[in-house]
Amino acid sequence: MTIESNRVTDSRSNTILDRFCIEILPQIHDKVESLTLQACFLPRVLHATNYLHLRKLVIINLELSMACHIFNEKSPFIHVFKEQISELILTIGDEILDESNVKLLTDIYNRIFGLFTNLKYLDLDGDDTYAFSRSLLTGLSSTTCCSSSIVHLRIKMQNIDDCLYLLDGRLSQLHTLIINLDYIHDPVQIRLRSSNIIRHSLKIMNNL
Repeated sequence: MTIESNRVTDSRSNTILDRFCIEILPQIHDKVESLTLQACFLPRVLHATNYLHLRKLVIINLELSMACHIFNEKSPFIHVFKEQISELILTIGDEILDESNVKLLTDIYNRIFGLFTNLKYLDLDGDDTYAFSRSLLTGLSSTTCCSSSIVHLRIKMQNIDDCLYLLDGRLSQLHTLIINLDYIHDPVQIRLRSSNIIRHSLKIMNNL
């Protein structure tokens, strides 16, 4: 099911969405397995009914402020869906033009890796003007990363060193890794941790 509009404040679109949430969604809620929607519609759609069989969620144009609210261990969203969602696709709508926003986004992604316990497919997309700092996953220890069940990951990273943090063993079930690499240089981490990286990389290859 896809709910999308380019005119968020259009009264006609809001009227249609209200009717959809009040009259239609409650009748089909037990059949909804996938939702694709603009982030601005997310609260209204999720509050309309219970989605007992929802497994795939695609959120488009997600603002950082809303992401901080949603991906919080105390939020109703996490309480309901942390064990239910197996496929999560996010498109960040904000331009990431300064280091503070990069740190904020990194924190949000750390929460995603740490809070969802049954995540299999994770696609993290955003504006091409930013690159992640190396701290994307280092805030999570390999023993506390709940999303070790991930088998497919697509993400934008800063350089090869950053990519290697994904191969430290925490994502033991991973078999597909798609990375938009911002910068290629001589990878320091390969020299410093070559044996561990090779061992965990072989584990991932065995999952293919």
